[in-house]
Amino acid sequence: MTSRPAPLTVIRPGVRVSIACSERSDGDFHLDQSRELLDATRRRFVDLPWSQPEEVHGATVLVVERPGHHDCSVADALVSSADGAVLGIWVGDCAPVALVGDDGSIGAAHAGWRGLEAGVLHETVAAMRSKGARQIDAVLGPCIHPCCYEFGDDDLDRLMRRFGSGVVGRTASGRRALDMPAAVRAALSEVTVALDDHSVCTGCRSEHYFSHRVRAERGRQVMAVWRHGLCTAQDPT
Repeated sequence: MTSRPAPLTVIRPGVRVSIACSERSDGDFHLDQSRELLDATRRRFVDLPWSQPEEVHGATVLVVERPGHHDCSVADALVSSADGAVLGIWVGDCAPVALVGDDGSIGAAHAGWRGLEAGVLHETVAAMRSKGARQIDAVLGPCIHPCCYEFGDDDLDRLMRRFGSGVVGRTASGRRALDMPAAVRAALSEVTVALDDHSVCTGCRSEHYFSHRVRAERGRQVMAVWRHGLCTAQDPT
């Protein structure tokens, strides 16, 4: 058995940002479970206070002012400049996107197809820029890929008109599909944000990831994003 990759580290002036994506073996991060069990799972993954929103496939962005702020609040994206605040986006196939500003600010967005259409990534970037970020970079975590994501023609055509023909893919059996990574990239390009794609298909990788679409699983993985002041904070293991 291979171990989970170490968190991705991004350095900004005076700040270190960590980005980690859970796997099946790390447990279930679904909010609809006992708080004690969820907190234990989260603390095993990153031992800091969490802010994990109740996601509704919209475009609401909340500002996390301190560690633990807005935990379980209704939103699909969080932004913060607070050291030690974990922003957690939980997904079963939708795209989790981490964002890092040149000012050291961080963001995390839940980008399903409805959220992309509603502008969740645009709103997250706008919130970070309103706080002082100029250049923002994004990281895409595990999500469903076109090989496993057959999509209805009407909705797919609407997304194609919105984001371009590059979002149309094919399933492994040749049916029309939504290319979620391409849709995320297209949405971010509209706001001049570069994407570092670390995504693998949650539908294909059953040994590592939960999938609602392919296997009707209840479990959810998480992308966690947090920052540390370089002179004081320790990186939890």
